[in-house]
Amino acid sequence: MKTISKRVIFIVCCLFSITLNAADWLMLAGTEPDDSDKKMNVWGFIQVGYQKDYGDIFEVQSGNNAGKNLTPFVMIAPSLESQSSFEVNRARLAVRGKIDNDNKFNYFIMTEFGENGITQPAGHRVGNYLTDASITYRGIPYCNIRVGQFKYPGSEEGMRAVFASEYRNFSVAGGQLLLERFIPNDAKEIAPQSGIYQAVPTVSVGAYRDRGVELFETLQLQKNIKLSLAGMIGNGTGLSSENSSGKFTYYAYMASEYLFGKSKGYFTESFKAYMWYQDGKRKLHNKNYTRQRYGLGVDYFHNGLRFDLEYIKAKGMIFNGAKDVDSDPYGVDWEYQIAADDKNEADGGYVSLQYYVIAKKVEILGRYDYLNRLTNSRLGERDFKTTTLGLSYHFKGPNRVDVNYAFRSITAPYNSVAQKILDNCDNLLSIQATLKF
Repeated sequence: MKTISKRVIFIVCCLFSITLNAADWLMLAGTEPDDSDKKMNVWGFIQVGYQKDYGDIFEVQSGNNAGKNLTPFVMIAPSLESQSSFEVNRARLAVRGKIDNDNKFNYFIMTEFGENGITQPAGHRVGNYLTDASITYRGIPYCNIRVGQFKYPGSEEGMRAVFASEYRNFSVAGGQLLLERFIPNDAKEIAPQSGIYQAVPTVSVGAYRDRGVELFETLQLQKNIKLSLAGMIGNGTGLSSENSSGKFTYYAYMASEYLFGKSKGYFTESFKAYMWYQDGKRKLHNKNYTRQRYGLGVDYFHNGLRFDLEYIKAKGMIFNGAKDVDSDPYGVDWEYQIAADDKNEADGGYVSLQYYVIAKKVEILGRYDYLNRLTNSRLGERDFKTTTLGLSYHFKGPNRVDVNYAFRSITAPYNSVAQKILDNCDNLLSIQATLKF
């Protein structure tokens, strides 16, 4: 195999554009180590904590919308019923391992029993507890084949093991553009020819996952240089099979990684540059709408310093927030709204810096993220900006306590009426404990 100089790899990385832990998530999630002797490895993790939102609730006092809460962004997800809450955010139990002695067949199964968008999207219980169920075949040189339901190759924030992140919440761009929401085909159009649909969610959020088949491999180009490639064809329906457009969603991913030394799993010390793409169709009112996403970024983790940068671009179907349809001032009933027109656009990203002030124990962190949503619409555009500061105390491995404080703002640059409602947005305190077993 022809070698590639470190200088060329570095230039390619710089041309790409870092995230929390530079790690090869494709291989970590999809395969068992070559020296593994485990046919059944039972494990899991729990994340519990408390959140407090300091914003103000804006409730309509009169007219057709009287009693409705117009400020979902100041309510605590997933129920959106209060502004402070103790929570069991995630409670996942998993089993993985090799099926045969030659380690050519691997499997991965994970369940979820926490309170989040998988089990209670917008406060509606959907009866789903399965996040992952896949089999990987490794008998073909330079190509692994994974089939089932699992994380698609894409954004580093989505591919990362969620228990490895010291941030309680996803970036706004990741949470709205990539954490896909689904509504049924018969969702109501809020106005004729508007291309904006609204309905009660009947299935889980996508959770950065899909059902399909993936081809992937990580190649060792030099001693400390790796190249990861992946392509996937999926249903485009997340964790369910409902509301299928009859069209597949296509995913592509490439990453180049320079390893600084011996390391393992989500504590891999490396510099990684990556880019990804996804394109598919979603059906509403028996019409197939385009949903396209792509992005690029870099990861760095070395000597206790982590730097993270990613840019995301969206076209077509875009999540447009939750809407309260309950006129009872003492209750809420939330629906998801999706702007589906193919001309819709949005972009966002995040930059994060973290550092261990006491090695492997105390970590300080800061992240700035932004989202410019529906930039094609003067009345509909919303711009989100969040600066999160945090402190983490690590016990062992991923077991830790995280404290985050987010300074948030939302603006409607061309809509003064909407801005009066958005001015109710304020800061968010999050405290979370993570235990992996």
